[in-house]
Amino acid sequence: MKLDSGLNRIKECYLFAHLTYCILSVSCLAELLRTSQLSFNEYYYHLLWVVYLLIIIALIPAQHKIITKTFYRDHRHLHLYKLLYTAAICIIYTPIITSILAGKSLSILVIVPVILNSIICGTVYGLVTSLVVLLVALLVCINHFGFSNQLLTEYLLTLALMATTAWFTGQSFEYIKNLFYQLVESDKNQKSILDNLGVATLHVDGSGYIIHANKRFRDLFGYQPEEQAMLNDIIERHLPFLKPAATGKGKLLISCSPVFGQAVDGRGKSMPVQCVIHQVSTGMGNDNGLVLCINDLSLSEKLEEERARTNYFIDFINSGVILADGSGKIIELNRQAEALLHLDKQSVLNENLQCLLGRLAGKKPDQQATSSYEVEMAGRTLLFNRAELRTRSGKIVGMACIVNDITDTKEMERKLQRSATLSAIGELAAGTAHEIRNPLTSIRGFLQLMKEKKDAPIRDFDGYFDIILAEADRINAIITEFLKLAKQEKVELRPVNLNDIINFIWGLLNSEALLREIHLVRKLDPEAPPIMGNIDMLKQVVINLVNNALQATGRGGVVKVVTRRKENGVLLTVEDNGAGIEESILPRIFDPFFTTRDEGTGLGLAITNKILGEHNASINVTSKPGRGTTFYITFPLAEKAENTDTH
Repeated sequence: MKLDSGLNRIKECYLFAHLTYCILSVSCLAELLRTSQLSFNEYYYHLLWVVYLLIIIALIPAQHKIITKTFYRDHRHLHLYKLLYTAAICIIYTPIITSILAGKSLSILVIVPVILNSIICGTVYGLVTSLVVLLVALLVCINHFGFSNQLLTEYLLTLALMATTAWFTGQSFEYIKNLFYQLVESDKNQKSILDNLGVATLHVDGSGYIIHANKRFRDLFGYQPEEQAMLNDIIERHLPFLKPAATGKGKLLISCSPVFGQAVDGRGKSMPVQCVIHQVSTGMGNDNGLVLCINDLSLSEKLEEERARTNYFIDFINSGVILADGSGKIIELNRQAEALLHLDKQSVLNENLQCLLGRLAGKKPDQQATSSYEVEMAGRTLLFNRAELRTRSGKIVGMACIVNDITDTKEMERKLQRSATLSAIGELAAGTAHEIRNPLTSIRGFLQLMKEKKDAPIRDFDGYFDIILAEADRINAIITEFLKLAKQEKVELRPVNLNDIINFIWGLLNSEALLREIHLVRKLDPEAPPIMGNIDMLKQVVINLVNNALQATGRGGVVKVVTRRKENGVLLTVEDNGAGIEESILPRIFDPFFTTRDEGTGLGLAITNKILGEHNASINVTSKPGRGTTFYITFPLAEKAENTDTH
């Protein structure tokens, strides 16, 4: 039996029950007439009879509305309908029941309104009806006959009878209703499972009627659920190879082995299928149904064709390609990968991809955390790029690895790096020669003058000697700074507090600022954590940056030195409100021998940048002409910098 037809039958039972109790209600009316000793020929009887029947008929649509909302779980205004229905039943039946009880005729018909409300509205409404009817009847009887213990006992027993009837009637129908809902949910879950299967499935009852065709079956054969077709119709149109097994009564001769044949899809196109028939129970009796599972074999052929095209495509690629499934097992390896890795395809299929890559790289599989890395093999440099293949929901369905030979690229990079290094050396040498040549030219000029005046007393050359010594000192200062820049030695770093370094040299910096009539400000974060550094080198960094700021700031200007804790380190800021730096020359300020001042060597910022690189620190500059310059230096925390090699 289909669930929809079962739902209709239960609704019919409700309506039948209501009509049955309407007949009993007529019996209540007849009992009322007998108790009231009214004649069947009286006009009052006919009028009451007609009115009563009209009210009963008028309640049927309201009852149908309540039943429909209840079964389809439409709770909008449902309780309001139940309250109105209960009030109508109480208004109709209470006078009748009261008249019967007032006539000292305790009839079993008094439970009619209770049963009606218990079935239609539920247990609670049946109990309320019992209480209302008996309470009104008791008050009327007390008014007519006076109060007595016997009368109270009779009404209490009647109330107990009516309440018990309301309880058992309401709970019985509630149990049937809940059981049916469970069957409905079970049927929905079953259909949902079948719809999610990749195999076309057809569920047929014992009479040959289609109970359910899953989504795959509907898509494959163009079947519409509203067709209400039978199994014989499906066999005739789509599964002709099952005709020999059909009995003509909507049943099939079940075979334990699969049945192969040609099916006809919804477009009339033939396709190879495999059909497996299972017998299932669809009811309480011997009415057994069938489930037909139809597997489209043409899909396997299409997958094989797609696999062939994919293999041709990846073999055509000029890179090594390795494909793995969701569990990490290798399922495909192209020819280029075999050649690059010196592997045989058959020997590595079904091997774990992570293990293979770890073996090739000489590392454990769990150490291959990066998605891109280089491996030296047989004098060649190979670049491995790994990527996980995911569905839209994020589920991993496979993995791909691309292998490229980058030996020639690496060699080209080395040549370009050597060329760049030689170019930098040449530029540095040219700058050094230019800086040294100027003082040498001065020295040579004064020596030539002294040669021409060799007969003059030595004291006449005191001014010349002072200039020659100053120029020699200038050459020595340039060479000293150059050696600092060029010297490569291991720097020993240890945890230091940047605030302590700034405070130690603050007196020296402040004296220079006072001489230039510049206001020097420091704002140091007391919670700044330690950094890894060399105290002497960090002193030189701070002095260089502050001196540059002082030289760029005019009289009355302000220079600020600020430290602040950041999430991943300590930030040092040196800010001035001086002349600023032109945007065109800002990228060159760290180049050796580049300077905008006549008295500068152009090595201060270059040395500062070198020291910061040795401390794994980063430096950034912002500047606007006429509004000043700000240097931002970020030092890593001590615990982060300890794990980094410094040279």
